[in-house]
Amino acid sequence: MSARISILVANPTARTGKAERAISRALEGLASAGLEPEFFATQPEGKTVAGLADRIEREDVARVVYLGGDGTFAESAKGIILARERSGVDVPLAMLPMGTANDQGRSFGISAGPKALEQNIKTIAGGCEQWMDVGRIEAIDDDGEVIRSDLWFDNCGFGLSARILAQRNRDREFVAKVPLVKQLYRDKLVYAGAAVSQMVKSVVGGPTGSLFSCEVTVDGEVLEWVGLTDLVVNGTILYGGEWIFVEDSRADDGKFEVVPFRSHADWVMSAISKHKKNPVTNDDLEVVGLSGREFRRGTSIELRMFRPNNGPAIPSQIDGEEFVTAEHYRVENLFHHLRIIVPEDPHWI
Repeated sequence: MSARISILVANPTARTGKAERAISRALEGLASAGLEPEFFATQPEGKTVAGLADRIEREDVARVVYLGGDGTFAESAKGIILARERSGVDVPLAMLPMGTANDQGRSFGISAGPKALEQNIKTIAGGCEQWMDVGRIEAIDDDGEVIRSDLWFDNCGFGLSARILAQRNRDREFVAKVPLVKQLYRDKLVYAGAAVSQMVKSVVGGPTGSLFSCEVTVDGEVLEWVGLTDLVVNGTILYGGEWIFVEDSRADDGKFEVVPFRSHADWVMSAISKHKKNPVTNDDLEVVGLSGREFRRGTSIELRMFRPNNGPAIPSQIDGEEFVTAEHYRVENLFHHLRIIVPEDPHWI
């Protein structure tokens, strides 16, 4: 059987009418490009991954196309990987991003939103493929047992940014119950509100209240980083859609960058100096006697978290979703673990 079908994965209930219109436009555009689309709705209770893998294993699928945000990207990618692991059937992932950050897409020159649909479908029809590394994270308990394992495709993080994300999710659940507020208080505002709230709590709680230390082992090199607000393990060159912490980062080199942040001021300085459109480079900083962003690069990463006495637990996140809180993690780079469809000359935007 010739593999020819394009499976379009999307959540038809996301933002109600907007999602339905985007799905209809995507199906029409894919059909006009001769890509034979078939719609696959995301499923509740974590059933999307296995359901998509089942569909891929019928061996008539040429590609999977995700439409949506980071969560839909992750579910689609995990479905592809599961199908390959179970049956050896492997297909590439194409992108029709609708999210705000879109690190995976922007890192390869793929814009997000309805206005980018036409160009992104042309990219899919072009069929240019590139490998992408995938992260595997394991949370480990005090007895050395793995309590949870998962895959990630953009970044995983520990500390303040994960705490902001957790509060954002709680705020979003509350906002969704209030119709008028729901219309005014969209995702970016919810996140901004959570960020301000957590920053204020951290400052009011004292300079060391939310700080933590971490023993980091990167490919056998052991370091101790003290007084951190955040720790980020990055897979794509972009973080949050706007920042490049390590300029020569690549998504297909078999390595991740481990980036520590030591204070709120450190975050603010990084937000300014590491913005993707900032013309100041690390070489420029060295000329005036300033160092670039501290980081380590490696394939195998082990993290042991230490919080101050009576300090808050150190939360974690993967690809913008809450992950289990632990004090010991292992992160592994799975080299060339996912094929993605990209523009002919992929470059971050």
